[in-house]
Amino acid sequence: MFRSGFIGSRVARFHKDEEGSLIIFSMFIFLTMIIFGGIAVDLMLYENRRTHVQNSTDRAVLAAANIKQTVPAKEVVKDYLAKVGIEVDDDDIDVQQVGTMPVVTGRQVSVKVDAQSPTILMNMIGIDWLPYGAVSEAEQSVNDVEVSLVLDISGSMGSPASKLTNMQNAATDFVEGVLEGAEDNRVSVSLVPYSTQVSAGPELIQRITTEHNHDYSHCVNFEPEDFETTAIHRWRPKVDDDGELVEDSDGNPVYEPIPLSQTASFDPWAGWNSRSRYYSVCREESYVDILPWSNSITDLTTRIDAFTASGNTSIDVAMKWATALLDPSMNDALNSLKDDTTDGIDIDPEFAVRPRDHTYPDVLKFIVLMTDGINTTQYTIDEALKEGMSNMFWDYNDHWMEVDNGSGGYDYWNLDDRCWHYEDRNTCNETRVPDEDTRLTNLEMWNDMRMRWRAYNGFYRRTWSAPDYYNALGGYNAPYDQGPRIPIHARTVDEPRHDTANELDPYFDANVDTKDKRLDAICTKAKAAGVVVFTIGFEVTDASAEIMEKCASSDQHFYRVNGEDIQYAFASIKNQINQLKLTQ
Repeated sequence: MFRSGFIGSRVARFHKDEEGSLIIFSMFIFLTMIIFGGIAVDLMLYENRRTHVQNSTDRAVLAAANIKQTVPAKEVVKDYLAKVGIEVDDDDIDVQQVGTMPVVTGRQVSVKVDAQSPTILMNMIGIDWLPYGAVSEAEQSVNDVEVSLVLDISGSMGSPASKLTNMQNAATDFVEGVLEGAEDNRVSVSLVPYSTQVSAGPELIQRITTEHNHDYSHCVNFEPEDFETTAIHRWRPKVDDDGELVEDSDGNPVYEPIPLSQTASFDPWAGWNSRSRYYSVCREESYVDILPWSNSITDLTTRIDAFTASGNTSIDVAMKWATALLDPSMNDALNSLKDDTTDGIDIDPEFAVRPRDHTYPDVLKFIVLMTDGINTTQYTIDEALKEGMSNMFWDYNDHWMEVDNGSGGYDYWNLDDRCWHYEDRNTCNETRVPDEDTRLTNLEMWNDMRMRWRAYNGFYRRTWSAPDYYNALGGYNAPYDQGPRIPIHARTVDEPRHDTANELDPYFDANVDTKDKRLDAICTKAKAAGVVVFTIGFEVTDASAEIMEKCASSDQHFYRVNGEDIQYAFASIKNQINQLKLTQ
């Protein structure tokens, strides 16, 4: 029989007993720690996966935006993400592209990824997935690109014949690679062929300021100071007919371009046995003219294919033109050509703002300068022998030369029959003074006959005593037997010219050392203006390689190649030009 007191005491004791309660609390804390630890693990795994996916999308859009990428941009993105287990719909990938393959000038790719990360422990509290997103965007675009392509077509390029062919093939591939697919008109190429001189062509030369204008050929002579500026002209204060400075409405001096001397059309090389010129200092074939600011693959490659090799080598003159065609001072000339539908030069209207200023932030300017040799002598007619009337009379039957007779008058020597006008003999056509209407100007004379032919027939055959009749070209009444004259090949542009009629040299020359210094000066100016200069030494000597390497923007911008390896040089430069600016 139970006693009620006993049960009551037991219950009271149980109620007061706290033994084991800590275990229950500990279990509660333990479960809570597991839950929070699970959340931390899941969040860590979630963040790790989200970061991995974000990085993957970043890499995907960078690869897809690469303008050299030939796989469609959306396929590139999907392939990159598939490798990390993410599927993305085409609608979630946006591609904006400028240009068409194989050359795209701008591409923007963006992608948005919506995904879920499965939880490991958070599902204990009813959370099975953690959603996240990744957004990436990359853009690659080309700036405005202006290129001067400078190609050596001097006589040495023709030996062997494969030399010129290799250069033409490489240059053609270069033009195609730079321009093909560039449909947004952001790339312009100016083609500058050169040998003894550079022919601007009849259209371009009209857009610059020159003296001694004639239509026989289209080259200009640069003074040493011209190689100290990237512009085609130097400038000077303008003066009026009274010698007073011309000022604008604000009282500021007005400046005008210093005219360039147009090269005379003459032949200083061919022999005495034929009158017709054979080698001209300024080549006259239309395919050697500069082709400026073009984006036509057809026009450029057709011109390159037509090249033939002839003449000396003037790298300095070519580099001067290449630099000037990238200088903003040429903008008026470009627009004048663009607006003239009769000049035969097709310039894209989009190029109206070119050449861009050198400080313009979104323009890239390049010169690609190629040679197979070194600078060689460049001959130029003395200015005094380019002006006014000559002493030559020229009609169909009778060819005369006027000679000072030393008695205040002139005698006339018949170059064909080798007799004087006053002689009456059967060997002369007739006794007469030639008709003044048949007198040639100096420019007409040099364009019509070889210098050596004139010297031989007009001097040596007249006296048969000239020890070096070539030296008498400029002295119409020179005392041939009274000591040596200055040899015509010896005088350089650094020496003074003669003043008297009897001492005028027919031409003076810029020697190799002078031309190398000019080349170094204009290369330095181009690089200082921000132009990237690539140079190619094609089967050159060590001395030539040193000069060309110095002209380049860096050692890595110079290529020394032989044979068909010239294609590698042009291809490498093309690829570097096509390395376009990446922004993201």
